[in-house]
Amino acid sequence: MSRHAREVAAGMDGAAQGERSLAPAVTRAAAILDMLAERRGRAVPLAELARGLGAAKSSVSNVCNALAEAGLVRRTPEGFGLGRRLVGYAEAYLAGVDIVREFQDVCREREDCQEETVQLAVLGESGLEVVYLARRDGRHPVVLASQIGRPLPATTTATGKAMLAELPPAELAARLGAAGPLAHPTSESITDHDELRRDLDAVRERGYALDSGETLEGLLCLAATVPGTATRGQAAAVSFTGLATAASAGRRRERAERLRGLARDLGARMGAPEVR
Repeated sequence: MSRHAREVAAGMDGAAQGERSLAPAVTRAAAILDMLAERRGRAVPLAELARGLGAAKSSVSNVCNALAEAGLVRRTPEGFGLGRRLVGYAEAYLAGVDIVREFQDVCREREDCQEETVQLAVLGESGLEVVYLARRDGRHPVVLASQIGRPLPATTTATGKAMLAELPPAELAARLGAAGPLAHPTSESITDHDELRRDLDAVRERGYALDSGETLEGLLCLAATVPGTATRGQAAAVSFTGLATAASAGRRRERAERLRGLARDLGARMGAPEVR
């Protein structure tokens, strides 16, 4: 149950709820929507909603019926589910989301990002290039090959490999087949298609991508995809970059976990479902 629904279910009767909310009915309606969202499309019986909220069935029924009249929930033989009108609200919200602004906000809010050089990149609509949209330097900035708006090879950059690893197999094969020889800006760059596929298999297994001197010698970059961005039409990824000499195995794992947390936070702001 979400935090909001838990607050309502924690024994808040009408009087107590009134002390904490300027509009108790709206607060209860929001908690009902939270509970329905957690069921991922499965209808919830009225009795179960009332029990989860710790409220009388009659009170919950009144709120649900009002939500149904507004198109925010739908009645089914099994109970209540989310209504179709919410789709329009979601689309309107997502249309106004600026991923660069949200990236900067998330980086500012996360204390564990302050040490890192953090970047945001998107995968081109075709081919094997990534374009960097934003960068935020940490307390120990490094010189990077990437520049805002400049394309770089997806096959050598961690951000690019993270996004390539999530492509459907047929699309990945098409992009590789049309690309010709792979870019090799350094001696560490992968130039063989089979070796690249093995590297992408490793990305999927561990949940993040690595660029160990493949784009610029001496640097280690970790990247993870931003959940939900591919389904909106353009995949995005975030990365941490630092000196390879400062990257022990233990520190790499710790940085990868922080990176995945950043990616999840940004994804949530972009409308991706919450990862549990």
